[in-house]
Amino acid sequence: MKIDDYQIKATRERYAARQTQRDRNKRLILKKDYLAVDSPERVQKFLARRGFSPAECTQLITGSASIATTSAVETTGQEEPNALERVLGTNDLMGVAFLEMGLKAANTVGRVWIGVNAGRPMGYGTGFLISPRLLMTNHHVLGDRALARTSIVEFEYQVDADGRLTPTFSFAVDPDTFHFADQHLDYAVVALQGNAFNSGRSLTDFGFNPIIEEEGKAIAAQFVNIIQHPDGGLKQLALRENQIIDVLDDFLQYKTDTAPGSSGSPVYNDRWEVVALHHSGVWKQNAAGQILARDGTVWTSAMGEDKIDWIANEGARVSKIVASLRAQPMSDAQRRLFDEMMAMGKTPPRDATEETGKTSGSQSREAASSGASVKCGPDGTATWSIPLTISIRVGGDGPSASVATPPASPVIPAQPPAPPAPPPSNTPNSILAAAQKELGKRADVLAVRMGYVFKDGWITKDRAIVVTVRRRHTPAALKEASIDPLPLTFQGLPVEVTNPTIRELIMATQKPATTEAALVADQSILRDEIKYFPPVGAPPLKQFVNERMHVIAHVSPDHGFPVLQDFLIGIKKRLVVGMYDFGAQHILKAITTTTSHKAAFQKFTMAIQHGEDTGSGTKANDLTDEEMIDKLKLALGAKFESAWVQIGSVNGWVAASYHIKVAVRDESAFWLSSGNWQSSNQPDADPLNEVPQKRTYLTKYNREWHAVVEHEKLALTFQAYILNDFQQNRAFNPDEAMEIPDLLLPGALFVPAPEEAAKPFKYFKPFDEDRNFTVQPLLTPDNFHDVVLALIESAEEQLLIENQTFNSPTDNTDQLKELVDAVLAKQRAGVDVRIIFRVLYAPDARANITNLVDFGFSPDSIKVQTNCHTKGVVVDKKKVLLGSQNWSNLGVSNNRDASLLFDDEKLAKYFAEIFEHDWANLARQNIGQESLGVELASAADPTPAGMERMSWKDYQEML
Repeated sequence: MKIDDYQIKATRERYAARQTQRDRNKRLILKKDYLAVDSPERVQKFLARRGFSPAECTQLITGSASIATTSAVETTGQEEPNALERVLGTNDLMGVAFLEMGLKAANTVGRVWIGVNAGRPMGYGTGFLISPRLLMTNHHVLGDRALARTSIVEFEYQVDADGRLTPTFSFAVDPDTFHFADQHLDYAVVALQGNAFNSGRSLTDFGFNPIIEEEGKAIAAQFVNIIQHPDGGLKQLALRENQIIDVLDDFLQYKTDTAPGSSGSPVYNDRWEVVALHHSGVWKQNAAGQILARDGTVWTSAMGEDKIDWIANEGARVSKIVASLRAQPMSDAQRRLFDEMMAMGKTPPRDATEETGKTSGSQSREAASSGASVKCGPDGTATWSIPLTISIRVGGDGPSASVATPPASPVIPAQPPAPPAPPPSNTPNSILAAAQKELGKRADVLAVRMGYVFKDGWITKDRAIVVTVRRRHTPAALKEASIDPLPLTFQGLPVEVTNPTIRELIMATQKPATTEAALVADQSILRDEIKYFPPVGAPPLKQFVNERMHVIAHVSPDHGFPVLQDFLIGIKKRLVVGMYDFGAQHILKAITTTTSHKAAFQKFTMAIQHGEDTGSGTKANDLTDEEMIDKLKLALGAKFESAWVQIGSVNGWVAASYHIKVAVRDESAFWLSSGNWQSSNQPDADPLNEVPQKRTYLTKYNREWHAVVEHEKLALTFQAYILNDFQQNRAFNPDEAMEIPDLLLPGALFVPAPEEAAKPFKYFKPFDEDRNFTVQPLLTPDNFHDVVLALIESAEEQLLIENQTFNSPTDNTDQLKELVDAVLAKQRAGVDVRIIFRVLYAPDARANITNLVDFGFSPDSIKVQTNCHTKGVVVDKKKVLLGSQNWSNLGVSNNRDASLLFDDEKLAKYFAEIFEHDWANLARQNIGQESLGVELASAADPTPAGMERMSWKDYQEML
């Protein structure tokens, strides 16, 4: 709910003014005297809409009629206890169709991004479709037309049955076509563009809610249902948790014990007719006037509005909104849209006999007009078979001759059909469903899913129920805290208990806006959602270069910085850099020492992603990006220029990361790498030439693959693309970054096991040759996917992949899925496929390995490696790919990354040897200690002893 001070104040005043009336209503509700709560006029309209005749309405209101409710297969006229509650919706028992209709209604509800700027909204709201083109929300959400022009509505922001985010579809708000709003009733009705800008999907696919102008859709004492995106979060349904306690001229007020509303949410009756537009509420306060949270503490904005202890909700009555809209001056085109909306909400005409009074009012029920069957009992009870059967006893006489059976659909048999055979109870799906129902009730359980037993840190073939808890405890700690342990088995399957993945931890603890910003790499951002375009007249990428060049291939930590330092010392006039992160002070010193004292030096141009990537451990002394920029400006003055590259699905140059690592020197040579200019990637050391050599560098610093290439044509190609990135983003001024927590990881995660420390190791000399090479430059979002797909499909004997990220595809990750499908096809064809990816945190590694095995990969072909940061592929020891593309959804598609593909047997064998070394001596089939959990901390929080701090930007680079 987007809090609006004006609406909160007005709602509180209305609530206070109606205290006496509300107390009276509550007393009658407790007495179950439901038809006496609201006014007789409104009750009559309510009953009439449900098919009761005027005479029957009068008798029910005065108490001279009784109601019996049966199912369609029960004996005619059999009276059920609490029948009136069933008719009014005050009984908790609902038919299955209620849920089916609710799911259809949920399709029409979307999350409103208010005033999007630089890919981020000012806030969130909820809205719902009321015609094929129009959406209703609050005045305080989209009441301002100019703000509406920069807003979007996103549908299907929700999780599926497996707890995974579903693909979403976003539509631009079109206020110039239709936009009318009113502050008192707090409504805004706006048009949306007809097709989603991220997929072309039609708005009509999501349906709409018919808007019914006539009154009588709901009365006091009824429960209502709300579908919403609370605090901008995932779509939720508050089913029958709000009870109407007062009906004002323009508003409904409803109490809630558990479920607050969200600004712009539809409020439904039990027929899933929209009765109100939720807009505000009344919160609980302490004696000091402070807002209270649901746990009794004083509420702060950091908690999110969904944590407020709301004591009442309020919505504007739809009938009043329609009357207000009808009075608005509209153009002919706008009036047509309004008339279309109203036509969609028209109820079917009543039977003509009702208007003439020629038959009993009983026959005029809406059930009859929809083809229901009617039977007359000897006691004067008439029974209609609709989804629920409503029986009215209007007097003691027998059936009247005027009660005739209307044309009906086939009569439902009097005896119930044979029950369907129960599904097998021992299938994995049925066991999982039972486990989710039973174990998922616990407050400490975040997720229950089907997985595998992990033994000695590695996946087995044995299935298990995997339960994710907020924090995993030892048996002793559980006993001390009086927490019941989870069972060791469930219906014959072992139960494995894990800590949350980092993604799950963020989703469980952070506000939706923070969650969305943190997990931007999880999103499916399509090519047409970003602003990127290649430089005009740039050299072609879709071809190999076969020419003479000087190539120095090398790896870190072995001999990375010495080669980079020599490259930087060689600068004469110009340096152009595209970089994700730059914080290492020894690299800064190498640049400034070289360039500041050379009169011929002209310009250092850098495109870089904004954000911080400092922490503890190997990067404890690194500078933030802004500190680095300031020092370069101070050292080089006008000879230095930089641009922050804009990311995001709305107005972003690229999707989630400007992840490239390329430096071009004097338009004639370039350095390309998998690693940033950070101390973790480029330590100020030379392990290759130390005497004696020490293994610790390999477990402390990242494994990176690099290349320095002296070749003018290739250098100018990369320079053209980086300068285009710079030019198109130099005017971008990032807003103050949303604070995303740092990660606190137990230091024990980074301590190598004794057996690992005892393994042999080798540091590799650079590959340095000046001759003809065949090479192709690859860039995302340009040509990476198609070229790499062809590379994989060319493998005949061996396919070696060493990448910090090798994700199993999920829904809507088509480009990643194509690549991973091709790798799997090679494994199934008998090719020696082996994959190394990075292990940072055991629950994350468990989840990915489980998904890869479910996808079809053999676990024997996979190993994990601490500090693996390279992104390389070797095919048949004849071709090698090195660069910066992660094998993630956006890494292979719409982030900015750069690689080189060499068709060169000698160079491929150089990197194949390094892969084999890492496979044998650094990688392992053990995800590590699952008992160790990650925590979150703000930048201001100190790093506790025994913990390592990782910035979110550093973690995001793995996504």
